[in-house]
Amino acid sequence: MTLINDKTFPTLQYLTSDNMHGVTTIFSTRNGGFSGQTPETEHLRSMNLLLRFSPDEEDYDNVGKNYEAIMSSQGFDFKSLVTLRQRHTNNVIAVDEYVIKSNHNNPFGFNRLPETADALVTNIKDILLSVRTADCVPILLYDSRNEAIGAIHAGWRGTFTQIGTKTVERMTELYGTKPADIKAAIGPAIDVCCYEVDDIFYENFRMQYGKEIDNYFTISPGNKPHCDLKKINKSFLIEAGVLASNIEVSDLCTMCNPELFYSHRRSGNKRGTMASFIGMK
Repeated sequence: MTLINDKTFPTLQYLTSDNMHGVTTIFSTRNGGFSGQTPETEHLRSMNLLLRFSPDEEDYDNVGKNYEAIMSSQGFDFKSLVTLRQRHTNNVIAVDEYVIKSNHNNPFGFNRLPETADALVTNIKDILLSVRTADCVPILLYDSRNEAIGAIHAGWRGTFTQIGTKTVERMTELYGTKPADIKAAIGPAIDVCCYEVDDIFYENFRMQYGKEIDNYFTISPGNKPHCDLKKINKSFLIEAGVLASNIEVSDLCTMCNPELFYSHRRSGNKRGTMASFIGMK
């Protein structure tokens, strides 16, 4: 992945996939926005993309400006953004023309879907699908043959229930996608170096997926297990038929890089949120 300093908005920094050509891909950083302009909101500086949808919330107006800056930098209309009510599920929503026409009903004026889900798929052009993360794993999918895309928010719960696999299956069902044609980009997330988990977490994964899951945990005597969510999600995509050579994985850890990313594990709720975007022209 390549870190971009945007030409239109020089302070705007984001990562873009090196694996997907002919499609817009963005993994936002915390840099280049309008948030955190006071000492009380310093923890939100500056590209906070957290959506709370209440005018009383801190940083409400600046979040809208931040989304507009990203959309404008890519040549997309603000109303073409489609995002979700995320709750760590494995639900996948297909975005069709009906969805686009019926969801201009939130304070920012773009499509924020009322259903609870953590992945979006579409074959509609000129819209940007978006998911939000602050340590969880963002995954973008692109089928250039059938011109279909997907955006996934994979926390540990979504990972455990294979939201990536379900998204690939939904693209196959709706758009005729062959998994081998999919290009995937797994963006910045908390990495195995920092993602310490408890023994029950590890045992649940082992009970569900067998001893092979040990390949994705670092376990040392006297220490708690560390989990590699990026590699688990990559393995599930491969099992779903996506070619390993078509999967790009960021080596950036959100917790290790405070100058680039917000991190829930590092800062708790006193932080902003990144977002990932994918769209076809």
